[in-house]
Amino acid sequence: MSQEATKTTPVQVWSGGEIITSKDSLVSEAAVEITIEIEGEQKKLGVLLRTPGEDAELVTGWLLGEAIIQSHSSILEIETSSERIVVTMDSSKFDLSDFNERQFPITSSCGLCGRETLDGLIIPSRLTISDERWISPAVLTQLPKRLTDSQDHFKTTGGLHACALFDLEGNLISVREDVGRHNALDKLIGSRLIANGLPAEKQILMLSGRIGYELIQKAALAGIPAIAGLGAPSTMAVDAARSAGLTLIGFLKSNRFNVYTGGWRVL
Repeated sequence: MSQEATKTTPVQVWSGGEIITSKDSLVSEAAVEITIEIEGEQKKLGVLLRTPGEDAELVTGWLLGEAIIQSHSSILEIETSSERIVVTMDSSKFDLSDFNERQFPITSSCGLCGRETLDGLIIPSRLTISDERWISPAVLTQLPKRLTDSQDHFKTTGGLHACALFDLEGNLISVREDVGRHNALDKLIGSRLIANGLPAEKQILMLSGRIGYELIQKAALAGIPAIAGLGAPSTMAVDAARSAGLTLIGFLKSNRFNVYTGGWRVL
């Protein structure tokens, strides 16, 4: 993540009965416009609020999570600037009319962006389902601390969501931070798609907060078999995880956790 991810601002602090002048580090939030280009013609999809940095990963993960692309080969080029992301799509696979069906108002807290109805909220799973048990409780209970230790910008601002991929032994594969929890996951998934690291067999996605449906959707489309979060899942998240064959774990702490779906993967 770039140095633009945080900024220092003057602040007045009340402490011990008096006001003192100090400085505080804040997480950056900035708008960027997403534009699709096909054979020289462009279409604006919307404006995204995000923490600057890893914009190519962000838009790649977002396109996968919205079921617009299935592989990185659909993208020919991504040009990024501080205010604009232009994604050149493969004209043999896409036409600009493909993007007329939905409008895309996008914010840093956006999930299911632009959907006006619940039609089509079916997750096509990319997982290999088996009865193999490979998720170790001893490894799971180490992940909250390992996630916190990997959050460089959270340590200075306290204002960023994070998500990380760990292997079955608890080794960190990749981590991303962003002011928006959906953005953080899009950046992580985008980075893995670009690196040909998906589907993510025998890997665990660790989330810093609560677990909503849209995060399950993104993980399933990316082929991530197990999701663990510090917070609670929603009812739709549990239903979606069950239908997609995911293992879903909530309230993960150093000494306990809840398994909501996919318990057959847990040792």
